[in-house]
Amino acid sequence: MILETLETSFQPRIYNIAERRNYTPNFASSDYETNFVNKGTPLVIDNGSYQCRVGWATDISPRLQFDNLVSKYKDRKLNQSILLVGNDVYTDATAKTNAKSAFDGNVVYNFETMESVLDYIFIKLGINTDKVNHPILMTEPVCNPSHSRKLMSELLFECYRVPSVCYGIDALFSFHFNGLSFDEGGIVISSGHTTTHVIPVLGRGVLGQTKRISYGGLTSTDYMLKLMQLKYPTFPTKMTVNQAQHLVHNHTYVAEDYFSELKEYTDPKKFAEKDRIIQFPYVPPANEKSEEELARAEERRQEQARRLKEQAAKLRHQKLKELENHLEFYMEIKTSKSSMKKAEFIAKLKENRISDEAELDEFIQKTEKSVQRARNKLLGIEEVEIKEEPTFPLVDIPDDQLNEVERKEKKKQIASKSLHETRQRQREAKELARRQQEEEKRMEEQRRQTDFEGWLSELKHNYQNQLDKVKSLKRKKEQLSDRRSHASQLRMKSIANLASDTPQQKRRRKGQDEDTFGMDDNDWAIYKEISREEDAWEEEEELTSLREYETKLLQYDPTFLPEHTFDAKNSVKNSLIFMFTRGVTPPFDPENFAQMHQLHVNVERIRVPEALFQPSILGLDQAGIVETIGEIISRFEDVDARKKMIRSIFVTGGHTQTPGLLKRLEISLGSILPAGSPLQIIHAKDPVLDAWHGAALWSRSSEFQNYYVTVEEYNECGGEYIKEHRFGNVYYKT
Repeated sequence: MILETLETSFQPRIYNIAERRNYTPNFASSDYETNFVNKGTPLVIDNGSYQCRVGWATDISPRLQFDNLVSKYKDRKLNQSILLVGNDVYTDATAKTNAKSAFDGNVVYNFETMESVLDYIFIKLGINTDKVNHPILMTEPVCNPSHSRKLMSELLFECYRVPSVCYGIDALFSFHFNGLSFDEGGIVISSGHTTTHVIPVLGRGVLGQTKRISYGGLTSTDYMLKLMQLKYPTFPTKMTVNQAQHLVHNHTYVAEDYFSELKEYTDPKKFAEKDRIIQFPYVPPANEKSEEELARAEERRQEQARRLKEQAAKLRHQKLKELENHLEFYMEIKTSKSSMKKAEFIAKLKENRISDEAELDEFIQKTEKSVQRARNKLLGIEEVEIKEEPTFPLVDIPDDQLNEVERKEKKKQIASKSLHETRQRQREAKELARRQQEEEKRMEEQRRQTDFEGWLSELKHNYQNQLDKVKSLKRKKEQLSDRRSHASQLRMKSIANLASDTPQQKRRRKGQDEDTFGMDDNDWAIYKEISREEDAWEEEEELTSLREYETKLLQYDPTFLPEHTFDAKNSVKNSLIFMFTRGVTPPFDPENFAQMHQLHVNVERIRVPEALFQPSILGLDQAGIVETIGEIISRFEDVDARKKMIRSIFVTGGHTQTPGLLKRLEISLGSILPAGSPLQIIHAKDPVLDAWHGAALWSRSSEFQNYYVTVEEYNECGGEYIKEHRFGNVYYKT
C-alpha cells in the first residue's frame, strides 16, 4: 500500500552519469614579453596531487588550473610519440589509459613526470627564454620528505636555472588568505585529494602536533567505486573512476547523526526522497515492428497452424487405416480356424507372434476399441468412458481345479483384487475426509455468523500460532543447513542409526565406540539430500495451512492487508536489499532496458563521507577527524591556547566541499568540548583556490624576500637547505 501511494504521489528525478567533468584545455599566455619578462615577478605554483594551479603573484586568479597528469605514448597511425599534460590528457582515449601522476600519495616521487609538468607550465605562460628568471613559490604537503624537496630544488635550480625557490604548506597559505591571524591561533583542517591533515596554529603551524588521516577525495572515490561494484556485480556497464568521482562530488552529503539517518533510509517514504537514480548511457534495442509487420506475422502463424492441423488430420486418417488393416488381419486369422486343423492354426498363431487363441481375442478386442476411438475423434464425438467394475472369477477357485494357465491367471487376479480393494478404501477415506471437512466448514460458517468477533479472534490466534510454527521451521532449516550446528549433528546421527543394520542404543557406555557418520564429506552429501526432501515437504505443508488462514483474514478482517501476508513480507521485492538496489519508484521492470542501466545511490550518499569520522568503515586503523582534533587539543596544557585553537577552526581543501560537513563538525566537536567553549568553525572562501591566493598574497609582501633560497645559497648549502618561516614545513639550517 505504501509503495502504491509512492508510485502515484512521488515522481523521482533521474540523474545522468558524467563520463568525465567538463575539461577545458588551458590556453597559452601572450603577454609575457610585454609585462613579465624583465620584472622578475614571482611565479606561484600550487602543486597539488590532484590539480596544479599556476599564476603570477600579481594575478587575481591562477592562469593555469589543470589535473596534475602526464600521458606519454606512441601513436601507431602517425608513427610518432605523443606527450600530453594536464586537461589535454582527456581529449584522447589512449592518452587517458596511459595517464600517470608524479605523486605517490601527496609526495612527488617521479621527477621525470614532474619535469614534463613544469615544461608545460612554462610553455603555457609564454616563457621562451633560455632560463626562468622568476622566483618560484611552490606549495608542498605537511612533513614533505627532505629527499623529495631536495630533488625538486635540484630540478628547479639546475634544469630551469631559477634565481630563487621557496616552499610552503598549502593549508597554511589558505589560512592566511582568509584573514585569520597566526598570532591569535586556531586549528586548520585540510582535506585534499589523498589525505586529511589537522594542523594546530599558535603563532605559526605547530607541525610537531600535526596529525594525518589517510582519507581524502581519492580514497572516497575508490570506496564509492567498490561499494557500487559490490552492490551491482552484474551491472551491464563498467563504472570508471571518473564516474565514481562524479557520484562523490554531486550526490554525497555528511549526515548530522549517521545512525539516525540510516534508520530513515529504511522508511520507504523517506527513502524515495533520498534515493538518487543514476542513469548510465546505453544503446536502446531495435525499434518494435509496425502493425503491418505484426499482421503479416500473425497471418504466417495462422497459416502454419492450419498446415499443422491438416498434417495432424492426415496422420489420424493414416492411423485409422492402419488399425482397420490390423483388425481385418486378426479377423481373417480368427475365421481361418474353421477351415484349418488345430495344429496348423496354432502354427499360424506362432508365425504371427501370438501365443494362443485367448491372446488373439484380446488383440481383436483392443483393436476394435482403438478403431472406434479413432473414428469418434475424426467425427468430433467426445467419448464418455464407462468404467466397469472388475471381476476376479478365479480367486475363489482352488488351485487343484485349475490348469497351469488358469493358475497363473489366478495369481494376477489376486494381485489385481488386492490393488482394487486398496484403491477402494482410499476413495472411501477421501470421501469421508471430504464430508468431515464440509461439516467443519459448515460449523465454522455457522459460528462466524452467530459469533463473528469470537470467531475472528480465534482465527487470528490460530494464524499467529501457525505463523510462529513456520518461522520456527525456517530457523530450524537454517540451523540444519550448518554442518557444525548441534541440531544438524544430532539429526545426522539419527539418520545414520536408522540406516544401520545394527542400530546402537541411545545411551553409550564409557569407552564404547562413537558413531563417525558425518566425518566424511560423502556422508554430508547423503544427509543434505535426505533433509532437503523432508524439509521441503514439511515446509510446503505448513505454508499451505498458513495461506488458508491468510485467505480468510483477507476476506473478513479489514485490518489485514495484502502486504501483511507472509509471502509479501518475505518477498524479495519487499526486502531492504531490493529497495536499496532497485528503489521503490518507479516499480522495477526487468524488461525495461533503461532501468537495467540505472544505479540507485542511497546509503552510499552518507556512508562514503562518514569514513572521515569513522575510518574503521574503510578498514583504516586510525582515529576519526573529531577524535583527532580532541587529541590535539588535549596535548596543550595551556587553557588559553586551547581556547584560541577552538575559537578558529578553519576548514579548507577540495574534499571539504561535501554538504553538511561543517554542521557535523560543529555538533560532534560540541559534544566533546566543555560547555560554553567558544567554538567557531570557519570554511574557506574557495577551498580549492585559496591556497594559491594565499601564496600569491604572501609572495607580494616584503617578508617573502627574506625566506626564499637563492641559487647561491643552494650551491653553498645543498638541496636540503631551507629557511624557516611560518608557512614552512620541517626546517633544516646550516
